[in-house]
Amino acid sequence: MYDITASASFLMQSVLITIPGLITPGPVMAVTVERGTKSPHAGAFVTLGHVTVELPFVILLFAGLGKFTKEPRLRIILSLAGSIFLFYLAWKTFRARNVKRTPSAGVYSSSFLAGAMMTLANPFLLLWWGTVGSMLIIRSIELGPAVSVLFYVCHGVSNIIWLYFLSWLSYEGNLVIGKRYRYTVAFICGGILIGFGGYFIITAFKIFNLNYI
Repeated sequence: MYDITASASFLMQSVLITIPGLITPGPVMAVTVERGTKSPHAGAFVTLGHVTVELPFVILLFAGLGKFTKEPRLRIILSLAGSIFLFYLAWKTFRARNVKRTPSAGVYSSSFLAGAMMTLANPFLLLWWGTVGSMLIIRSIELGPAVSVLFYVCHGVSNIIWLYFLSWLSYEGNLVIGKRYRYTVAFICGGILIGFGGYFIITAFKIFNLNYI
């Protein structure tokens, strides 16, 4: 029987962890802005390309990690690795507050292909899913198959909402982002990342205390 409260809390946490990564400048965001100058719907197709590349990797993680969900050493390693990566993303987010986001100069035959190419070109994809994403996958498996599916659905929906919105803004010519806005985003998202990084460290210590002390 599913724990509805725990499942809802987990899904909300997974979305909160996803949001800072979405709005931090990167190759997928840049190409969405570039394609958005041509169509307000480009973000939806960029997301489809992104998911096409990302989903098989996520499925492999689900398939390979399922039998290890009760292995404390794996959970400790992933918790600590995830916290380190979240702290790094927080640092990167704070640094990006002064960076003006500009469209990519690349030309692609379609927004779908552009999303797939930029995802493949992003060195942080494997790192994120191999650390933070893996911890979320393990937790979703523990909560049940339906929660596992909803977890990735929420992840995909968060992507498509943000990228669609971004391409629409680009199409309308309203992509001028002021310094005050960039600072607000940097501090809010950086704070969220640091908070979850600390949470993962606490989780690692709890697992260690329960199993090795």
